Amino acid sequence: MRRRPCLVCGRLTRNPSRCDQHQAEWQTEQDRRRGSATQRGYGAAYQRNAAAVLADHRRTHGAVCPGYSAPAHPSTDLTVDHILPKSRGGDDERENLTVLCRACNSRKHNR
Repeated sequence: MRRRPCLVCGRLTRNPSRCDQHQAEWQTEQDRRRGSATQRGYGAAYQRNAAAVLADHRRTHGAVCPGYSAPAHPSTDLTVDHILPKSRGGDDERENLTVLCRACNSRKHNR
């Protein structure tokens, strides 16, 4: 992989934008700004319901993502997603939660 200068200090690095030290500092700041899961609205009720939905899905369908804009496919990286996003008034009830792989969940975003 081509070496590039760090955006902060100019040292050559194989990382896309920052050297290891500055990447770690940048990530720490991003995490601080983002807040904890509870601060973002994903508290104990969501975590309980999400764990139950994921367990039910694995018991019924195994490690298969039902897909979003893609056919169903095997995946070891399953996540729980809101059907109606929280940003659009969705809640954390089990009926509003579904399972998608991380790639499909990212593709869906807040739609």
